[in-house]
Amino acid sequence: MNTLRKITSISLATGSCVTTALSLYKMVLFLSTPGEVRLEKVWFYNFLDNSSLTHEILSTLVADLLLLCIFILPHSLLKAQKVRDFYHNRGLLSIERSIYCLITSGTFLFLIKYWISAPGLIIWRFDVVQQDRFWWLFVLVHGFAWTIVFGGSVIMDLMEILGVKQVNNELNHLAPPLLYKAIELRRLYGHVRHPSFICITVILWTVNILTLDRFLLNLLLTTYMYVCWNPDAQDLQYHRSQLSRKKYELSLKIQ
Repeated sequence: MNTLRKITSISLATGSCVTTALSLYKMVLFLSTPGEVRLEKVWFYNFLDNSSLTHEILSTLVADLLLLCIFILPHSLLKAQKVRDFYHNRGLLSIERSIYCLITSGTFLFLIKYWISAPGLIIWRFDVVQQDRFWWLFVLVHGFAWTIVFGGSVIMDLMEILGVKQVNNELNHLAPPLLYKAIELRRLYGHVRHPSFICITVILWTVNILTLDRFLLNLLLTTYMYVCWNPDAQDLQYHRSQLSRKKYELSLKIQ
């Protein structure tokens, strides 16, 4: 590997880590910061009777929908087999994952920065700021869910997910990290790279204020997750076999 390619690969892997860490930080704030309940107009009841409000809400939804498309489309298209073949034919498989994480994180940061909220169109709202019990319940639910998500990422080999291991293995003349994993696990990783869909769903929908823009975000991301990355029967069997194996190993240690 020549010097320029080494520098490029290391830079992409580093950028992947930094951008992903920043996007995750922004994601936690974006999805898990409780909204403040205010007394204001509620478009849900009166926007059809006011042409200016109708235009405002429709333009807001269209803009947010475009932002979601900017995030979702590259996130899926970059995993297409033709894209993988492109990297493979040019000997660039080691940086594929880093580029994927860079673009995915970048588009999500773009979504967060330019997202347009619709605070006047509220589907439900519940004041957690004035209620200590509900505040702590909200914090504990989100904190537990994020812990599972981040912990699952570490268990699933975080450095490989970010593309760091691929670059490191190439620099050290080793095979791609996926080749050291079981065939069943490689198959699972082929269509599922996100830990705990259930916890992500809980994070999305456990909100004290559900505005129409947030409903659109939650609905599309939840549908996207469960339609595009739904584990099948073979994946379930793999998880069951791994669980049985861990139980057996644990029983041996206890004895």
